Amino acid sequence: MYWYIIPARKGSKGLPFKNRALFDFTASSLPIDTHSNVIVTSDDDAILNMAKKYNFLMHKRPDDLSGDKVSIKDVIKDVVESFEIENEDEIVLLYLTYPEREWKDISRAISFYESKKAKSLLCKKEIKVSPYLYYYENPEFKGTKIIDHDLHRRQDYKRCFEASHFISIMKASIIEELDTNLHYKDTIFLPIGSFIDVDEEKDLRKYYDEN
Repeated sequence: MYWYIIPARKGSKGLPFKNRALFDFTASSLPIDTHSNVIVTSDDDAILNMAKKYNFLMHKRPDDLSGDKVSIKDVIKDVVESFEIENEDEIVLLYLTYPEREWKDISRAISFYESKKAKSLLCKKEIKVSPYLYYYENPEFKGTKIIDHDLHRRQDYKRCFEASHFISIMKASIIEELDTNLHYKDTIFLPIGSFIDVDEEKDLRKYYDEN
């Protein structure tokens, strides 16, 4: 069984009440036959009322899991325990910050996940600059290589990518094995294109300008 968890806390530093503004993009993308398995976890009564209109399941997030320093792993664990989700069930995590995401994207991720017989999935994006060229900033205008190497040809750099939580899938039984970015040793990565990830008002304006 698949469960669709939408995390939507009230606070947001970059764009106040961001999740209220973004909620309907994700909610309206989910087919009606999934609604009984959609769980909205929030400390915001306004968002929970929005979830009620879609007949989603509502989870009042406790205060100790509502701060900006709380890991999403702990939030998921709380939902799993509260709804007694079975170990063999699958969880699809849908952040609200991707207004361009459609059901076809979610369906594609699920198909990829199942075809690989995976227990954990994240997405990946191409990067323009290799981390082989990146340095940690040190005092006195010095730097330390992020990847320690002595390669001068870019062809010799290992291929790298950027991880994305555009869509995340995991089997409930392996949540404890995930790190706080929802990755573990057997996580597979689904290639995706470039999607707007709303963090600030300018990101939301960009979405409206392009759509």
